[in-house]
Amino acid sequence: EAQPIVYVIPIEKEVERGLEAFLKRSLNEAIDQGADHVVFEVNTPGGFVDAAGNIAQLIRDFEIRTTAFIVKDALSAGAYISLNADEIVMTPGSRMGAAAVIDQEGNMADEKAVSAWLADMKASAELNDRDPLYALAMVDPDIDLPEYGAEKGTVLTLTANQALEVGYTEAVVEDRNELLEYLNLSDATVIESEITLSEQIARFITHPIIVPILLTLGSLGLVLELYSPGFGIPGTIGLLSLFLFFFGHAIAGFAGWEALILFIAGIILIVVEIFTPGFGIFGISGIVAILISIFLSS
Repeated sequence: EAQPIVYVIPIEKEVERGLEAFLKRSLNEAIDQGADHVVFEVNTPGGFVDAAGNIAQLIRDFEIRTTAFIVKDALSAGAYISLNADEIVMTPGSRMGAAAVIDQEGNMADEKAVSAWLADMKASAELNDRDPLYALAMVDPDIDLPEYGAEKGTVLTLTANQALEVGYTEAVVEDRNELLEYLNLSDATVIESEITLSEQIARFITHPIIVPILLTLGSLGLVLELYSPGFGIPGTIGLLSLFLFFFGHAIAGFAGWEALILFIAGIILIVVEIFTPGFGIFGISGIVAILISIFLSS
C-alpha cells in the first residue's frame, strides 16, 4: 500500500466516440484504484474532432497528474490530445503533428472549422507554457518552418528530437521502464487498463462511417419488410443492423434505457403492422418511435 500506483491507459487506433467512452471508464477506474499518476500510451493516426475535443476535456478536468507517452505516432487528433496532458514524453522514432482538419471526403475543412481547431490547438499548447507557434504549424500550411521540414504549403510533424528541442516533449526515453525512472516512479505498481471485447465492438460500431451504414440497412430492411408478405430476409437484416447500432451505443454509454425502450416499442408496433392489413397507425407509430430512439442515441 505504500507503493505509488501508475495507471496506464492506451490511446490506440482512430480517435472516435468509442475511444472516448473507454477513456472515461478507465479514468474513473484509475480514481477507484487510488492511482497517483496516469500514463496515456499514445499511438494513433488521429480521428474525429468532436471525440478529440471531449477526450481533451476529460484529461484537462482530471485531477491526478497525467503523462502522454507517445510510443509511435500522435498525429492529428492524437497530437491535440497529447498536448492536454500535464507532460509529454516520446520514444526515439516517434512523431507528433500533422493536425490539418480534413472532411470525410478527404478535402480541407471549411474556414470556420479550421479557425476553431487552430484556437483549440493554440490553447492546448499554452496549457503547459509551450510555444503555440508549433501547434499552429501542425494545422496551418501557411506557417513556414523549413528548419523542421515544414515548408510553406505543408503542415508540421515533429520527430522526438525536434519536439525536445522546441519544448513539445519533456524527455525522450526508450520504453516504459525508462519513463517510470524519469517520472521517479520506478518502484510504482503498474496497472494497465484493457479494452474489453464489448468495447472493441462498440468502438467499431460507433465509428462515424459505420453508423450511417447500419442505419441505412436498418431503415431499408424495415421499409421493404412492410411491403412484403410475412417476415423475411429484409426485416431480419434491418432488425440486426438496428440491434448492432443500439448495442454499440449502449456499451459506449451513449444510449440510455429510454432510447432502448422506444426502439423495442417501435419494433413491436411494426411487427403488429406487418401482420395486419394496410399501412396504418401501428406502422407509422413504430417508425416514429424508432427514429426518436435513434436520435436520442446519437
